[in-house]
Amino acid sequence: MIFLSVRDETTDGAGLSGVRGPNSALTDFLRSRGINAAEIQARHLRRVQQAEAAAAAEASATPDATEETTVETPEAPVTRSRRGRAAATTTPVPAGPSKGKKSAPKKRKKGETDDEDEADLDFNPYKKAPPVPGQIAFCDQCNCRFTVTAYSKPGSAEGSLLCTPCGKKTAGQDKEAAKKVSVKRQKKQNMKNILDGDGVGAKSLRELAINVVAKHIDEVGQVMDCLQLGRRDVDRICQIISRSRALNDHTLKLFLDPGITRLNLYDCSKISTKELRTIAAILPTLRYLMLRFCGSMTDEALTYYSTQLTQLKGIELGGAFLVTKECYMEFFKARGAQLEEVTITDTFRVDADVISVLVDNCPNLKELRLKQIVRLDNAAVRLLTGLSDLRVLEISDPGEDIEDGAVVDVLNSIGSGLRELNLAGCSLLTDQVVLAIRQCCPRLRILSLSELEEVTDEGIAQLFRGWDINSGLTSLDLSRIRKLNNFGMAALLEHSSETLEGLNLNSCQLPPESWSAWFDLGKNLPSLTSLDVGFVRSVDDQVVEKLCMDFCPSLVELKVWGDHHITAAVCVPNRVRIIGREADLH
Repeated sequence: MIFLSVRDETTDGAGLSGVRGPNSALTDFLRSRGINAAEIQARHLRRVQQAEAAAAAEASATPDATEETTVETPEAPVTRSRRGRAAATTTPVPAGPSKGKKSAPKKRKKGETDDEDEADLDFNPYKKAPPVPGQIAFCDQCNCRFTVTAYSKPGSAEGSLLCTPCGKKTAGQDKEAAKKVSVKRQKKQNMKNILDGDGVGAKSLRELAINVVAKHIDEVGQVMDCLQLGRRDVDRICQIISRSRALNDHTLKLFLDPGITRLNLYDCSKISTKELRTIAAILPTLRYLMLRFCGSMTDEALTYYSTQLTQLKGIELGGAFLVTKECYMEFFKARGAQLEEVTITDTFRVDADVISVLVDNCPNLKELRLKQIVRLDNAAVRLLTGLSDLRVLEISDPGEDIEDGAVVDVLNSIGSGLRELNLAGCSLLTDQVVLAIRQCCPRLRILSLSELEEVTDEGIAQLFRGWDINSGLTSLDLSRIRKLNNFGMAALLEHSSETLEGLNLNSCQLPPESWSAWFDLGKNLPSLTSLDVGFVRSVDDQVVEKLCMDFCPSLVELKVWGDHHITAAVCVPNRVRIIGREADLH
């Protein structure tokens, strides 16, 4: 049967023909509620007009305005519905609350929808509701009929459930997967602890107490004075909270004990200039002060240090880029006579003029570290020849090119007294400097030649071969000397095998023959506790086992980052911590 609905197009909405088609249940429901397209459009126009009227009223309203304004919406366009009705309404809208209160509509929060039009947008009539306890369902796996309970496990399909036997089967699989996740998480936590310097396993009560205090440092307050912590423990707490960037103006006060003579602050990035200045006011008896990442340090604060810290013997300023060249010079003139240790890092203010004033006014200086000084050049380095009592010298990662001549002049003048020398990052230095170290540094114990790419294997061999005036190095850093090979390694072991405690060979391109030559030489390193062979591609399980078992009986820390031939099957003593093994990260 075919039903036709004939509409007379020549008449208006009220003049319809008498023939009507069948109506659905939804159409009857909407008609009974008086809902049609014209009504919905009119409602929308009302909201628009209300918002515009409220905005206009807010702009023109005065504190004494109490009147209300009636806003008529323009006649809505005639819209035909099934019944041919049209709608146009007028609604009184208040111009604004009295006493000048804003009448703008409240702004909807993100994701909030209009109650009338958008409340049911998320409703999906075709979505199958999950069964509730007591109903009958079919198992997603075996398709058997079962009664749903509160303990029924969900299946793979959306809204599906599993019967009791199938649920028990998957329970074992879930436990196994959770166990694997737990083991993997524990591996990562152990690796994190090793990198942070914490041991794997149970911690002592003191370590637990330190970690708890550091975690709740904001709530400790004056209770910290009652904990009877030693200075070493307080320094450890400072390191922990600095690593989490929790050292600020509030927590700084917990470390300012008027009786201390040494203060180490490892991250001052959140400490204001005012609080940095307060350090000298509270601790006038300080002798050693270390401030790292002190970007808030200014000329005023450093000048105040020079007048207040009358007993200062050592100072470290890291990243004090706001301190000017003139202020550095005035500080060294005021306190240089008593200074014994000076460390300056990460600044472009220090140049040859500042170094000249430092040398002239710091005759008792024993330790000088210049790291990442942008304007440090050959002229500034040559001025260091006037520091005759120097025991520790570091010139690392300078901003300018440092050449052999300047460093050789310094070693010829003060090399005989040096115990530690760090030339890391001075990439233009060659074998000429290495030979100068051999001739001029008989008391040297710590040497860093990291990233000296021009130094050759023959130069390293000449340094150690027959170096009888030197009794042996305790720490040696040859990382990224890519030309190091068999001859240099053999000479190194022949000279310092009995005294070495730390050896860094990171990124050295040592062939497998180098390790074979070492093992054939039979030289043990009885004092070696730390070894870095990261990114040395020739290192594998066999090399690691021989090093740990036979040639390094005191080895505690072994770094193997980037050595992909080392597997989880390598056998090492329990005392050795392997850091960076790829198998530990998966």
